[in-house]
Amino acid sequence: MLKIDYDFDTEGEAHEDAYFDPYELNMLFEQTRQSLDTGLRRKLEGVVCKEHNQPPSITITGRYNQETEQMDINYHVDTCCQMFLVRVVSMLNNV
Repeated sequence: MLKIDYDFDTEGEAHEDAYFDPYELNMLFEQTRQSLDTGLRRKLEGVVCKEHNQPPSITITGRYNQETEQMDINYHVDTCCQMFLVRVVSMLNNV
């Protein structure tokens, strides 16, 4: 079974007239999580290594910088072997 972990957080000091309040930030994080989850599961649900029968594990880190009001998202993919990693990354890169 595909394992996806999410780590969303804020960094920096919020402006007095910030674009998002804490409630809206939580909604942004939740909507982003749902969107990423849907796309990743569509591409990778049921995919396992042919040699080791293990699914990939994905960690998504999102950081919303309150000073610049921008969010960076990073993916980290863990697999049982290098060949499976290449296969998973290839699947993620396909539209």
